[in-house]
Amino acid sequence: MLKYYSLIIGENPEYTKTFQPGSKRKIALYANCMMVPVILWFISTFLLIRHVLEGSIFYAFIAATISSLIIFLIERSIIMSNGSKLIFWFRILLGFLVASLGSISMDEVIFKHDIDNQVAKYKQDEINKAVKNVEEDFSLKIANQQAVVAQKRDEWNQALKDAKSEADGTGGSGRKGVDGITRIKMSIASKLEADYISENLKLSALQSNLESERNNAKLKAESDFNGNALLIRIKAMFDLIAQDKFMMGVYILFTLFLFCLELLVVLIKAGSKNSIDEDLEKAREALLIRKIEKILARSELFYKPENSVTSVQQANAMMRQNSLTIF
Repeated sequence: MLKYYSLIIGENPEYTKTFQPGSKRKIALYANCMMVPVILWFISTFLLIRHVLEGSIFYAFIAATISSLIIFLIERSIIMSNGSKLIFWFRILLGFLVASLGSISMDEVIFKHDIDNQVAKYKQDEINKAVKNVEEDFSLKIANQQAVVAQKRDEWNQALKDAKSEADGTGGSGRKGVDGITRIKMSIASKLEADYISENLKLSALQSNLESERNNAKLKAESDFNGNALLIRIKAMFDLIAQDKFMMGVYILFTLFLFCLELLVVLIKAGSKNSIDEDLEKAREALLIRKIEKILARSELFYKPENSVTSVQQANAMMRQNSLTIF
C-alpha cells in the first residue's frame, strides 16, 4: 500500500520505502486525507448533474471525473508545496475556496426537495408577474372601451325616450301618433343602437383577448422559467435557510461538516509536524547548499581566466612571442 500512497501524493516509491515507520504513516495519512475531498467532489458533482440539474448519466460521469481530477491535482499540489508565508496563505485560501464550493455543491444535493419547493414558489411568482403585466396592459384599454360603451348606451336610451315621447305626444312636437318626426327619431335610435352593439362587441373582444393573453403569458412564463438553473437553486437555498432558524441551524451543521472534510488536507498539512525523514531531507539540502557555497568561494581564489577564456590565452601567447623576439 505504501507504493500506492506514495504515487498518490507524488513521491517516488523506491525512495519512500526506506523511510522510518513514522514517515510511512504520515504518507498514508496524507494519501487518505487527500482522497476524502476527491471522492466527495466526484459524488456531489455526479448527483448535482444527474438529479439536481437533470443531466444525462454520461455527462454527469464526465463532469464528476473532471472535477474530481482537478481537485486531486489541487490537493496534491497543496501536499507537495513548501515555501514562504505567501505560499502558506495561498494554500489556505485555495483550500478555503475548494471547501466552500464543495460544500455548496453537496448542500444542493442534500437539500434538493426543500430547494424544489422554494423554486416552485419562484416559478409561481414569475407566472403571477407575467399575468399582472398583461392585465395592466389591457386594463386601460378595457376601461376606455367601457366608458365608450356606457356613453353609447346612454345615447341610445335617450334616443328611445325621445322617440317614445314623440309618439305618445308627451314630448317633441306634442302630436300623438307615428308620424315623420317619430320615424326620424326611431331611425336615430336604431343607428345609436347599432353603434352601441358595435362598441359592446369591441369590449367583449378586448375581454376575450385579455383572457387569451393571460393564458399565453402563463404558458410563456412556465416555459421560460428554468427551475434547474444552478444560480436560481443556490439563491433558493439561501432564501430558504434565511426564513427559518431551524433550517439555518441544520444547514450550518451540514455545511461545517462538509467544509471540514474539504479542508482536511490543508489542516493536516499546516498542523502536522515534520517527520524524521523530512528533517533529514532538509538537513541534507542545507548541507548540500553549504558545500556548493564553499566550492564556489574556493573557485574564486584559484580561478585563472587564461585556462578558460580564449581571448586571454591568445593575448598571453602574443606577449610571450614578442618578449622572445626582443631578447
